[in-house]
Amino acid sequence: METLLILVEFIIFSIIVWIAGIWLVHSTDAIDSRYKLGSAFGGLLILGVVTSLPEIAVVVTAAVQQHYDIIIGTLLGGIAIQTVVLAIFDYKSGSKRALSFSAASLTLVLEASFVVLVTVASLIAIKTPVVVPGTVISLASVGIVVLWLIGLWIVFKARKGLPWKAEAIDAAPGRKHHERRAVINHPALRSFNMPKIFSVLALASIATLIAGYGLATTGAELATAFHINGGIFAATVIALVGALPNISTGLASIKLGDYSLAMSDIFGGNAFMPALFVICDIISGNAVLNNATSTDVWFAALGVLLTTVYIISLIVRPKRVYFRLGIDSIFVVALYIIGITLVF
Repeated sequence: METLLILVEFIIFSIIVWIAGIWLVHSTDAIDSRYKLGSAFGGLLILGVVTSLPEIAVVVTAAVQQHYDIIIGTLLGGIAIQTVVLAIFDYKSGSKRALSFSAASLTLVLEASFVVLVTVASLIAIKTPVVVPGTVISLASVGIVVLWLIGLWIVFKARKGLPWKAEAIDAAPGRKHHERRAVINHPALRSFNMPKIFSVLALASIATLIAGYGLATTGAELATAFHINGGIFAATVIALVGALPNISTGLASIKLGDYSLAMSDIFGGNAFMPALFVICDIISGNAVLNNATSTDVWFAALGVLLTTVYIISLIVRPKRVYFRLGIDSIFVVALYIIGITLVF
């Protein structure tokens, strides 16, 4: 009975994260459209942090409680399942062409490459127990943040243009980032003045943080109750719940034909997550990645594998679809199922 109650609480917190996360994204977009935050590197940094609040809330709570398996599972293992979300977008695009074929962007290749870069850096960090002198912060965690910031800067510059002359034949990527952020996308917010929109953002942020705390706490209890490795539970269930707002807004982008934006948001979120290890080091008072298990390494490697499939497909651009999925998405889903099966 107690386990059932915890499960109900977990579901409730998941729903709150989903709903609050959607409003978090919409209100952030509305503020961005007013102040054009995304047109500046600092604004891009702020937007990335705000829209990742569900994951931040979960891992900060886990860091306070020193649930290292939840932290690592969410930040590293979650990359794999959030990459699988792209297969959902591919299916929902309803196109006779693969999502990666339509998106057709070298900037997406760059963004996905940085996901691989920071994830591999995290794997190296697991075997690098050196800390910053006089602190408990892993030197490797600091290095991951530096790599992420460099990657963010390069992507920011790339969005303004790359020194290439390449034509993606028959591509239909949709609006660019600055074009999406030029309008307030949610009808309910169009009649709101800026103080009201900031109030929506504040309420959504508070709700997300509270629900994130609940997810981390009940998630750890459920993993114990069902005798599931905490890292596996975090890398699958908790990571999927944290991605629900991104799934919702991504599907909205697909509906509008913004295929490149939908993929970009997933890659951007995945690249950001390992950068949170340094915060978790500070809060937990320990170098978190030093507590990684072979299961964590497996999930991280799986995330790299799945991301690489999409990198290749964005360059090669296979066009045909089977059962409404591009051949890349079929490979990604198959590899993920195989990977999960082998872990269990």
